[in-house]
Amino acid sequence: MADLAPNRMLLSEVQEGAEAMALLAENEETFRAVVDAFRARDGESMQMLLARHKLSERCEVICHWLRSKECVLLCLELSGPPALEQEPPEAAEFAEVLAKVTANEELVQQVAIAIDERDSDAWGALVKQNGLERFSHLLCHWACTVHFRLICDVVCRPLVVKRPELVPELQAAGHAIGTLAADKETFAAAVKAVGADDCKRLGSTLEGATSAQQQSCHLICEWFCSWRCIFLCLRVCRVFPIERIESPIEEMLEFARAGGTLAAKQGALERLSAAVLREDLETVGSLVEEFTFERYCLQFAHWVCFLRCQHFCVCVCPPRTLGIFTKIGTLYYETDISSHAGESGLTVADERAFYSTLRLNGGISMVATSPVLEYRFETVPTSPDGTTKSDGTPILPGPTPAGSWSPVLPAQIAATNIGSFIRSLPVFPFFEEIPVWVNRPAAPGIFVITPSADGWVELPPMFPTPPMVPVSLTQWEFVPGGDLLQLITTTLLPFVETVDETGVVAGGAANAPLQTDVHYGIRMRTRNAGTSGDGSEAGTCEHIAINNTRYENISHHPYWPGGLFGHTHELAVSSIGIAELAESPCTDLGESLTVKFTAAHANLGAVSVSLEGPGGPYAFDLEPPAAQEPGESWYGTAISSGWSFKELSPCAYLLRLAVDVLLTTGDPGSDPAPLEDYIAFCKGA
Repeated sequence: MADLAPNRMLLSEVQEGAEAMALLAENEETFRAVVDAFRARDGESMQMLLARHKLSERCEVICHWLRSKECVLLCLELSGPPALEQEPPEAAEFAEVLAKVTANEELVQQVAIAIDERDSDAWGALVKQNGLERFSHLLCHWACTVHFRLICDVVCRPLVVKRPELVPELQAAGHAIGTLAADKETFAAAVKAVGADDCKRLGSTLEGATSAQQQSCHLICEWFCSWRCIFLCLRVCRVFPIERIESPIEEMLEFARAGGTLAAKQGALERLSAAVLREDLETVGSLVEEFTFERYCLQFAHWVCFLRCQHFCVCVCPPRTLGIFTKIGTLYYETDISSHAGESGLTVADERAFYSTLRLNGGISMVATSPVLEYRFETVPTSPDGTTKSDGTPILPGPTPAGSWSPVLPAQIAATNIGSFIRSLPVFPFFEEIPVWVNRPAAPGIFVITPSADGWVELPPMFPTPPMVPVSLTQWEFVPGGDLLQLITTTLLPFVETVDETGVVAGGAANAPLQTDVHYGIRMRTRNAGTSGDGSEAGTCEHIAINNTRYENISHHPYWPGGLFGHTHELAVSSIGIAELAESPCTDLGESLTVKFTAAHANLGAVSVSLEGPGGPYAFDLEPPAAQEPGESWYGTAISSGWSFKELSPCAYLLRLAVDVLLTTGDPGSDPAPLEDYIAFCKGA
């Protein structure tokens, strides 16, 4: 990068990294095991290998070397050697392409799979089919940078055992970069700051952008650095051949040994690193030839640039504890829910509304030296399409005014596990855990956070001390989970709590009202503990559809002794009956079977009738063949499909109605099972 005096800390890490990798490379089996543990995201094995060579404290340095090296090798595998004769794309052009790729669920999945599985055929097909040839190296390098950062987060913190998710990280970064690029003036200022290596200017540029871009500061800086490093590497090493690597691990081993040789020469690495950072082509060329380092010029330049980026982005985005709301259950509200203005508020995949208690989650990034963070969720009722508040006041354009949002208060919060205090132990089970809960009754072995009266949840510090945790010789650490708050949606008023179905029998229309969805926006705010005010935006779901209506006094399988009449508090209306039993409930049926059904709910799914008995099951067609409006009410007659009642053997039979209700909490297994009603009868001779 241009005329930047080398940072002593960076040069020290180059020296330390080269020495550490050379030590591991003394034994080929050990070196390969370290690479395998890194690729497998196996933090336990990585820690054991490094401890064996007294390198545990250098895990981050080693991981930085592996990240950089893997990016170079993998993108040579996937994209082949870069076309040096072509003029590379400008940052704005690449940002536009990246935003489109990451906004497409299928494309971003393909990118992640090809990177994760090192699949050059899949990558080649992706690039060719989408006309991305000019962007192949840029896209690969950026995705690799993100991918291997997530791996380092695991292998150097073995207590964090959850496999990192690449797709949502790529989506979040792509969205932030696309949003920034849409503001052409701010984006141009950011590009100039990056080109001038002015971290302070880039930081202030992003600080002046929207709060969403501030939250994504590191993702944006990482992208700029990835883009910039490609240009630096090709510029300073253009005269040396860049070839596809036949054996990546062999190449890594040889580079580690070559780096160790330079590390042993007084001042060699410092001189070469400083020349790379200055983009001094003449000095880089002469030193590379002097050290017989031509084969490794590109990867060394990339490593140095990558390390420079780590320091640059810390300056751009000073470390601070951050929290962000991204999902309801496992569903990303930006992509998995039709949550934007003008949309339905239902899930994208199967058009379900939400009900019951919702798990609002995302992530918390802890920084020990940062002020303690607190967060609060807020809600606002909206119109069915999310474009106005329920009173008709416009929401768009722009966010809803702060005063119109209502805080989620303690009585609306179900017990939520937001993480754990963890400390390492020298023997099995190797760590001790104290779960951290919000709004749960106190109990032995857990730590409970009580929200403030106005809904703020104060996080514990990253390194808690007694009496928050027991006194111990080993440092306790707060490790956040993904969950932030369990929202009891039945407290979001007003909604139609119950509908009385008294008098409704199978085959007749359900009582109104049926269209009982309510719509709410949900957002998260954060601020430093001890401060006042509304805080800053940390994720806003513009609106979702919620339905907690229950149905009372439903008649189940009427006309049958022992039937259930006036059943209460059901999720939907489901009733099946046999017209022939209306007059004589205990009569055997011989000549005909007339099946009546009623199913109703604001979010009615599949409705089916079946008959169980000898030779069955037997299917039915429903008449009419679809729900009647208004609302979601389906009632009528079930007609035998491909079989005749008269031909059935004399015996006992069971008639079943199944009604699917399209509701969810957003978590797997939370969708309600189909409601059933049934009636038994005997077929006479």
